[in-house]
Amino acid sequence: MALHRSFNLRMLSLYFHMEISWRNRCILWLHILFSKNRDQQPLVRITEGGGGASRILFLLPSEKEHAPIAAHFVKRDMAQETRQIHYVVHENGVPYYSEQIRSHLITYCDKDVYWFGAIKKSSNLNKIKSMEYDAMVDLNQTINVTQILLSLELTIPIKVGFQSPMSEKLYSLVIQRSKSGFLENDYQIIERILGLS
Repeated sequence: MALHRSFNLRMLSLYFHMEISWRNRCILWLHILFSKNRDQQPLVRITEGGGGASRILFLLPSEKEHAPIAAHFVKRDMAQETRQIHYVVHENGVPYYSEQIRSHLITYCDKDVYWFGAIKKSSNLNKIKSMEYDAMVDLNQTINVTQILLSLELTIPIKVGFQSPMSEKLYSLVIQRSKSGFLENDYQIIERILGLS
């Protein structure tokens, strides 16, 4: 009983540290509860000698506070890149990202999103679902309901995201935020896991 109570207190403290509206919490929990492919995630083994993920989907933040930092992390020479990498971002965030990755951006706008946050059926959604990604990385520092609902729809073996109240339900690998507060340390961990460094 004490273990269960301490777990609930830990989860409760996580909710206080991260601002998630009640509406968004309810939407996410309902989607998690009624999701069809909830327990069908294939197992993946990460080894030292492996080549890393070859098809990666990044969910990028569009907020002014977080997008420039994420842009620095995802900045790559796509002409030299041997992996298939795509990026999903709200159209408001596009100016923060370099020209080098713009041809690999999949954008959506407010008109493409239902009132509860899910992306409507569109060519962009079909493009995302048609690819068989090895890994998905959510670089959002805040809850982005649209991108979370998108990630729940996708069957991707490795889903990486930052610690949040619902991260255990959303991601297969959870990155605890660096105690130093430097996001660069967190991004370096993600690079090593995926074999990008």
